[in-house]
Amino acid sequence: MSLRQALWILVLLLLLLAGWQFLRAVWLSRDPMSQLEASAASSAPGATSRQQVPATSADAAAGEDDGSEALDYAPEPRPGADVAEAAAGSGADAFRATLETQRVRRLLEGQQALVEQQRAEIEMLQTELAGLRQQVEETLHAQLPQSATSPEYAEARRLAEQGLGADEIAARCGISIAEAGLLLALARNGERQ
Repeated sequence: MSLRQALWILVLLLLLLAGWQFLRAVWLSRDPMSQLEASAASSAPGATSRQQVPATSADAAAGEDDGSEALDYAPEPRPGADVAEAAAGSGADAFRATLETQRVRRLLEGQQALVEQQRAEIEMLQTELAGLRQQVEETLHAQLPQSATSPEYAEARRLAEQGLGADEIAARCGISIAEAGLLLALARNGERQ
């Protein structure tokens, strides 16, 4: 069997199901009492079935005026049952509302606890961040004097700190004697501080 044939069979089955549901709805709208209700009503003493109850002129007029009532799915009201169903419905609605309120409260408490936990974590992270900033600033301040010299003069500065003279520094690093003298003066000034 090909895919096309299988699809046609599926469409046919869906149409049959839709037709069956339509016929069932029409049948239930003409006889609102289901088979279970009819058997329960006939087994009760003093009960009358729908067929035995004479139709009033209002029922007949309503049926003749509007042909669309045959498809009305709303159940016909039963005397005395409305009050009990309304009370049961309001009780059930109140119970559902109470359960929903309790569920919402539990969710709200859970969310509040989560917010408090996150606040504590944020405060802890802020404290750690402040400590790390302070460490970085201290490290930068400690390295600032060493990095103030350019990389060209790093070796000349090292030699000046070792105590070599301006002539020797100028010869080894390839700088002028005046520059070597300046680096010696800076190195001596740095040692005094």
